[in-house]
Amino acid sequence: MTFKQLLIFFLLMCGSGMAMAQQGIIKGKITGQDNEQLAGATVLVNGTTNSTAADLNGNYQFYVAPGSRSLTVRYLGYRDTVINVTITAGQLTVLNVTMKSRQSALKDVVITGYTEGQAKALNQQKNADNIKNIIAADQIGKFPDPNAAEALQRVPGVTIERDQGEGRYVSVRGLAPQFTNTSVNGEQIPSPEADVRYVALDAIPSDQLASIEVTKALTPDMDGDAIGGSINLITRSAQSNIPAISGTLGGGYNNLMRKGNMQGQLQYGQRFGKNQKFGLLLNSNYYQNNLGSDGIERAINDNELELRDYELTRTRLGLSSSLDYRFNNHHEVYFRTLYSRFSDREWRRRYVFKPEDEEIEKLTKDRYESQSVLSLNAGAKHTFKSFLLDYEAQYSYAEQNTPYDNEAAFISGNASTLNYTDTRYPSISTDQDYTNNSQYQFDELGMGSTIAKDKNLTAKMNFTIPYKINSSNGIIKFGAKVRSKNKNYSINQNTYENLGGVPNLDQFVGSPVKNQFMGGRYQMGNPLDVSSLIRYFNANPSQFELQIADKAADEALESFKASEDVLATYLMGRQQIKKLMILGGVRYERTKVSYDSKDVVIAANGDLEAIRPISGSNVYDFVLPQLHFKYDLSKLTNLRAAITYSYARPNFSEIIPSQEINREDRVATIGNANLQPVKALNYDLMAEHYFGSVGIASAGLFYKKLDNFIYRRTVFNSPYPTTGTVIIPRIDITQSQNGNDADVMGAEIAFQRRLSFISFLKDFSLYLNYTYTHSKARIQSRNASETNANATEEIRLPGQASHVGNTLLAYEGRKFSARLSVNFNGSYLSELGGTKDEDIFIKNRVQLDATAGYAINRKFRLFVEALNLTNQPLQAYQGTPNQYIQREFYSYWLRMGLKFNL
Repeated sequence: MTFKQLLIFFLLMCGSGMAMAQQGIIKGKITGQDNEQLAGATVLVNGTTNSTAADLNGNYQFYVAPGSRSLTVRYLGYRDTVINVTITAGQLTVLNVTMKSRQSALKDVVITGYTEGQAKALNQQKNADNIKNIIAADQIGKFPDPNAAEALQRVPGVTIERDQGEGRYVSVRGLAPQFTNTSVNGEQIPSPEADVRYVALDAIPSDQLASIEVTKALTPDMDGDAIGGSINLITRSAQSNIPAISGTLGGGYNNLMRKGNMQGQLQYGQRFGKNQKFGLLLNSNYYQNNLGSDGIERAINDNELELRDYELTRTRLGLSSSLDYRFNNHHEVYFRTLYSRFSDREWRRRYVFKPEDEEIEKLTKDRYESQSVLSLNAGAKHTFKSFLLDYEAQYSYAEQNTPYDNEAAFISGNASTLNYTDTRYPSISTDQDYTNNSQYQFDELGMGSTIAKDKNLTAKMNFTIPYKINSSNGIIKFGAKVRSKNKNYSINQNTYENLGGVPNLDQFVGSPVKNQFMGGRYQMGNPLDVSSLIRYFNANPSQFELQIADKAADEALESFKASEDVLATYLMGRQQIKKLMILGGVRYERTKVSYDSKDVVIAANGDLEAIRPISGSNVYDFVLPQLHFKYDLSKLTNLRAAITYSYARPNFSEIIPSQEINREDRVATIGNANLQPVKALNYDLMAEHYFGSVGIASAGLFYKKLDNFIYRRTVFNSPYPTTGTVIIPRIDITQSQNGNDADVMGAEIAFQRRLSFISFLKDFSLYLNYTYTHSKARIQSRNASETNANATEEIRLPGQASHVGNTLLAYEGRKFSARLSVNFNGSYLSELGGTKDEDIFIKNRVQLDATAGYAINRKFRLFVEALNLTNQPLQAYQGTPNQYIQREFYSYWLRMGLKFNL
């Protein structure tokens, strides 16, 4: 039986023999002895297959056959609770449950601190219908991770790309960031960046989140555009009529820059009214970090070497709120907001040594950039006698604004010699002192600004209908969604050269920002002060010449407008047959896209020939069947399997139809508005065993077959344009195209447990995970030529690291706690070169972080955090591992302060 036939059979089975007799409804909240919400707790009707799990706030509801019933409530780390209740047909019964910790039964188990965070996450993960990993806010707070990207690096199979030592982009199961979608409270958010769809998660403060879900096998009620996985960031909501005020006050130190950093967070939540009908939660946080890096970069083909000195000031502002109103036990409405703003002020100071030209360039860049994301979700949930209804409208907006990006360059005719005997620290010798600023003459001044905007408007509705087949319970769920996206990018770029009279660099110098560069191995001298040069430019504009043709070409090539409309609908069923859960269904998504941009044509003599408007559009449909199995070997052991179909849309940089035609060099780079998404058939197997004292041991296998894999292809001696009237008969065209396939396979294991079974280690916890991934993709051979244009070769997927893992050893005493964590990320292919020897790889990295805390009392806790204690650099090599082309060092960060929970 084929996969599609099996799916159709399952849906027909669900549609026949259903007992739709009127049932009763049980609804309530599950809490612990200290009124903490027990997210993921299981509620089971004894003697049946009917069960449900509590949501993030500890709330649960489900339909139950009328009569006298016995319920069992289970939660890792707590004793099972049995309750008898009488259910009346068509009526709602409210049943709140307070569970007792296993502490009284197991003296060595204490559900506090690190274990409490684990319990919330693992209970939700255990009871999920599909394969996912969950990290709760309590657990996030035990690591020194200031943003969502760095919190996600602790999840099995997740890797992050870093910028200036801080986590930024997230990859799941060896696939690049564009294969993973990101949502806030269940709905996708747009990307602030112009050329991509994925979101830089360094913009989202981790303090704003109640939990993070990483879904690795999609269900039909989820967006289908996620091959690697789907990340859902969930914000917090009010829980009790007792005011809950919590926060953090702290400061720190960056060792490289010898500067401080600061952070603050404040949250207030409370429910109001006689029956606590209205809930309000407000959360805010601010984080400022002064950081930098020392780096060396090498251009092998050009025999050039750069010294790069970075200084940065980064801030994160996060604001979120949640308002909900419960009219009664049947109906409620909510409104949730999240706003985050990430700003980055960067100064980059460089020397570029060019022995072949007998020149040395000295440059300084001064740039300010901000990224902001706004998400507004308004919706309602209704419980009727025979079905559930929920609906939501969402508005989200993302923006990247660069009001100024200024860079000035001066050149010296100073000869240099480079020696790479020491591949880590090449030696430099020059005829004259290269730090002498009087040698450097003005070359050019660039002043630019950009703004990218991305807006989503979404509406969705879901119906859930319970049913029974004989004695087995199930649900049918169906719904629809529409989303409209508008994205645009504009750029203003001015480049000025010298018309005569601009002074040498010694007239525009600033002060060094560091005592030493690269541990004193190299000298940076007094840097160029761009602001001083700009003041001179404003006072003496006649000495500078604007490069008009370059301005027109740059602005035309990069600016664009795009719109995208998505329509989706789905049908799914969930059936419990004794210990086996089967979930299956199908999702349909239709996407319509259109783009406006410009062509730039460079004439045979190298001059700008023409700029022409161009537009493109595309429509594509996907039918996405999904099938999941979950078998309970015991109440603590699950076996899972899934077969799912998903896809990933191309990045905007690949589909925007802007084209650069260089008739002088007989080469062209063109966009491809007809580019189709990558599609994938995904297979997953997973075994999980949960420990009653809070913990997990799991192992899984996965395989992904990708079709229509996108790659860069060069068509030699092609007519241009490729369709319609030919303007240029023979030119080499490079374009992103579909057509090749790829395979990704891997295995992941995870272990978390408090070591209470070893008496002298009873206060320690161990956290381990490891993921192995292997991939291969077929692309046009880099040795292809006019006579052998169809030659292919196999490569490893860019961004895919073979080995990824985490290790954590935690100590949790009654007052003092400490954690030592290691994150390992193996080497991966970063960029394809013109030949295999020119491929660029990022070397493996091992980062050591440490945290410690001391509980003054139940309300106040001191903490200290240390990041990157190993001073792990970013290292890139070309061709062979000992041929470095980039090494960038950041040193370590420290933070310390006070956490309170009033």
